[in-house]
Amino acid sequence: MNRTAAIAVFAISVVLLAAGLLFLCAASRQPTRLFLAIALLVIGGGLAAWSGLALRRLRELDPEHLSDRITALAGAGGQAEVTLSQAVAELKVPDEAVLEALALLESQGQCYRENREGREVYFFPGLKETKVVRRCAYCGNEFSVKTPLHKCPNCGGDLELVRD
Repeated sequence: MNRTAAIAVFAISVVLLAAGLLFLCAASRQPTRLFLAIALLVIGGGLAAWSGLALRRLRELDPEHLSDRITALAGAGGQAEVTLSQAVAELKVPDEAVLEALALLESQGQCYRENREGREVYFFPGLKETKVVRRCAYCGNEFSVKTPLHKCPNCGGDLELVRD
């Protein structure tokens, strides 16, 4: 089902619901129109619900929307990486949709593909946690950034802020 067909079904359901309401109003004068009004309202409501669900599913399979969910999945694990099978299992979407979203993320430079131990892993470098420490340029000792030091207490060298 494509988006155009789902929108067309939704438009038909709106027409059926409007006709059902019109016949419901007319049923106040002629009670025989009540059955037609109920039938039109039920069919129109069913078509509206079906087209709404179809449009929502199509939106979930959209590569833009799916890429956001994949990025959140990669960040949630703390590893800043995700495999194709992991994304398919967690997000409950087809392989093709996940591959399109991962290709979009690769083209945007948000992730890259690596082969590890015979499996493809998509690594997200922007999600990797980094640790900042003060490191002595001479002796290599590391100190917490919470400690207000500018000189190394061991050798007297200057301390630099370094990301690990």
